[in-house]
Amino acid sequence: MKRVALYYPWIYVQSGVERSILEIVRRSRHRYTIFTNHYDREQTFPDFAEIKDLVLLRRIAVQRSFSQTLKAVRTIYRQRLALDGFDALLVHSEGLGDFITLRNHHQPVICYCHSLVRPVYDSVYREALLRRKPRYRLPLACLAPIYRLATRVAWRHYARVFVNSEETRRHVATARLCPSDQVEILHPGVALERIRPSFGYERFFLHVGRIKWTKNIELAVRAFLEFKNTYARASEWKLVIAGDVDRHGHAYLDELRALSRSEPTIEFRMAPSAVELDDLYNRCSALLFPAASEPWGIVPLEAMAYGKPVLAVNRGGPTESVVDGETGFLLDPTPPVFAGKMAYLADHPEQVREMGRKAVERASLYPWDHFVDRLDDYVEQHC
Repeated sequence: MKRVALYYPWIYVQSGVERSILEIVRRSRHRYTIFTNHYDREQTFPDFAEIKDLVLLRRIAVQRSFSQTLKAVRTIYRQRLALDGFDALLVHSEGLGDFITLRNHHQPVICYCHSLVRPVYDSVYREALLRRKPRYRLPLACLAPIYRLATRVAWRHYARVFVNSEETRRHVATARLCPSDQVEILHPGVALERIRPSFGYERFFLHVGRIKWTKNIELAVRAFLEFKNTYARASEWKLVIAGDVDRHGHAYLDELRALSRSEPTIEFRMAPSAVELDDLYNRCSALLFPAASEPWGIVPLEAMAYGKPVLAVNRGGPTESVVDGETGFLLDPTPPVFAGKMAYLADHPEQVREMGRKAVERASLYPWDHFVDRLDDYVEQHC
């Protein structure tokens, strides 16, 4: 058994990063200690409370303003982790965590890259951000070149880089952060052992995920309203939006409620429990995944494991997990296109069931055990 330090700057929500950290610590045959600068026990997965080996470092803010980001970078860069006795350091990276390597690289350092800093490296995300916050244009243009240079320096210390998708691998290659033979795609998985698909399909579409503008939930709302206006039996159908909202997401939630125009068949389920989510997944007819630029996406895998077709934007991670026309549809990000496929599924329940069966088969290719075993094997062989 090896001892591995795992660093991620902030554990404070219920996202795919936190989920992957939990699965690694739970399933690994090695002993992990988590190091983090920000731990919000109330907002993240309750399971973190059971982890004893969790070290809190100097606190950093979770606000993503330029000033707070610069303060966080400075704090991360200055830190020296207590790594005596550890065999390796695994950094979960979405950008800022990379800077921990600058003073902590005496043990082998492994990167699991969920995404690069998206305003810098993802043009689709950057355009969407600047539409919402045009005042960011000048500071982003000034700081991005400096950030790219610093990131290249930090990445020199990675002995191996695992990425969550082909999409992320392309971003890494385009940024020329490390040699291509140093990068390996390792998809996050789904907890297949706890999901029991019922293959029941009630008349509602489901969106699951954090309530934040990056998830492009307004597309799901507009598509459903279009569906209501164009489909003859739309009055029988609902849209359920289920997810967590932190203090930064309340304004966006207000936007979604206003966009919904008090439509009674659009329901918001805030902070659903695991039991509630299980019930919603099992009863819905299909999942809507409208994120315009998602590096991977665990939610589509979960929906497919429950036997549900997925309607996703034809870009990013879903293009690797969803099989167009078999386990769902990959679509242009417009309300009429999404609404058209919603109407098609509403009119073809036999197709929904067939897609559901194929979706379960597809999801079975992504067990968490495969994900964790590959990391374990690398640690055993190279650390």
